[in-house]
Amino acid sequence: MLKRFSYTLVAAIALLICVQCSSTKKLPVGYEGKISGGDRPGWVNAPADKDTKDAKAFVGVSLNEKMEAQASAGALEDARKQIIDAMGVYGKRKIEEVISTVGNVSDILNPGVVRDEATKLISESIVESRANQFHIERWQKVTETGVEYYYKASVLVLFPNEQAKKYLKDALAAASRQIKNEKDKKNVDRALGEMKELKSNEW
Repeated sequence: MLKRFSYTLVAAIALLICVQCSSTKKLPVGYEGKISGGDRPGWVNAPADKDTKDAKAFVGVSLNEKMEAQASAGALEDARKQIIDAMGVYGKRKIEEVISTVGNVSDILNPGVVRDEATKLISESIVESRANQFHIERWQKVTETGVEYYYKASVLVLFPNEQAKKYLKDALAAASRQIKNEKDKKNVDRALGEMKELKSNEW
């Protein structure tokens, strides 16, 4: 009985030593790995899955930041930039449709001008969007001088279609105010009136 106990004790001590050795094993320089945060949610790589009838989903991702708050703010800013880019692309396509509908109008309504107007409006105002979900990860990286720790953040933002439509119409109206030809103005007003509901899969 004593002999069996001795074997068990020796085995336990050996196991403890192995665990300690593995936990204190020096990681190679350049090693980088996640140490907390769990599995990434599906929306990080597939934001469209979170689109709703009333809003389009955007996912912002931060740079590597030393503070969690900085990572969260960076992810939100990245999402806002994506919203602006999407508005620019959508605005370009929509104004091309408008121009084809109302006929040739002043050059002030070319897609680039309206896209720039939309981008300016969004950049200079408070984007009324909020973070629906955050995912925070803590990482470590081994350098020549030691181990560095940083955070990565992802944020899911739902941007209302109604607000996107408002920005686009405001941009188009701002551009059209510079048109001197009255016939062109009437055509643009008619086009604005025809811009109804904006759906999530359109932009």
